[in-house]
Amino acid sequence: MATTIIDFATALTVLGNNLKAHRQALGLSQQALAAGLCAQTMIGNIEKGIDLPDANLLAKLCERLCLPHKQMLRENYPIRRLPSFSDKVHRLYDQQRYTDLKAYMERPDRLQVLTTDEDLKTYYYYYGCAVYQVTHDATAALQSIRTALTMMMPQHPQRYRTLEVLLFSVENYLTAAITTNQPNYAGFERALTIIREHRLVDNSQNLGMVFNQYARSCLMQSQPERAIRILIEGIAWADTHGSDYMLADDYALLVRAHALTQQMVNDQQTRGTATSAVLATRS
Repeated sequence: MATTIIDFATALTVLGNNLKAHRQALGLSQQALAAGLCAQTMIGNIEKGIDLPDANLLAKLCERLCLPHKQMLRENYPIRRLPSFSDKVHRLYDQQRYTDLKAYMERPDRLQVLTTDEDLKTYYYYYGCAVYQVTHDATAALQSIRTALTMMMPQHPQRYRTLEVLLFSVENYLTAAITTNQPNYAGFERALTIIREHRLVDNSQNLGMVFNQYARSCLMQSQPERAIRILIEGIAWADTHGSDYMLADDYALLVRAHALTQQMVNDQQTRGTATSAVLATRS
């Protein structure tokens, strides 16, 4: 039965259950998993949802459990007019060879052959992602992503393709990277509304990327509590769909968001103590 995650404590329980399931699937004891990393009791407490590992320990546990970080798309999208070109785009993307991918996609003879909205939308999605990874220029990457969105016909359908939902998400992510002083989550909220209302033509595990990008943007905007809420929903979505896609990344963000929340609380308490001390001195 799927777990409905409604709070942080339940998210920790699901984290523990997932780590335990992967440990058992690999035939590892708690002692073997803990070896050289932490005490066995720590593993037991994490699996029970009692303790939250820090970012360093979590990364090492995920590596030992073969839970990948920074995953690419679980399923790729075809450029149907050029199948051999499409296959190479997918291969370079999956291998994270973004410089090669960008150069390969910039050959003008390729783009001239693409005539359908669906192929152009896919082309500009991959190209925009490659541009950002190579140059870290969010403005340049955003141009390609927005070009892809113009290929969406109609602009406000009753049901959406997963690729279109990913485009809403990455557009908002890139926009947030440019304007960090003005939080705007409209694209993320549109994407999540489509997911929540099940208004999808296809239902891909790739949708887990939306929750992760939304949470990362929240952290860029120093809004860890909002990030935690989104991550909890994303973990619940993955759990409901029996998917481990992006889970390691989501848990890593959850650890970061929780630490930042605690730091903000501590800073506020410190300021309050300092203010009280000043007032007491004046009186």
